[in-house]
Amino acid sequence: MKFLFSKKSKQIEDLSNEIVRLNHQLYYNKKEDINDFISILEQIQETINTPMQWKQKLCTMNNQTELALENYRNKIIELDINA
Repeated sequence: MKFLFSKKSKQIEDLSNEIVRLNHQLYYNKKEDINDFISILEQIQETINTPMQWKQKLCTMNNQTELALENYRNKIIELDINA
């Protein structure tokens, strides 16, 4: 009987370690996504602060936004493939 409990305890410990590992992975993935978003906002702010004509500024910000959307779409596709 003691063997049965020790085996279950080992399984519980293994599952607990797996949960901790997955939580860390999820945390770092979310942190990476937030840092990507901050980077996009910083690029837009830099464009706003750069002296240029308004039409050029608008075009640059649209390009940055489109690139960011494309990157996030690709990340979603990658997550779907890996799931």
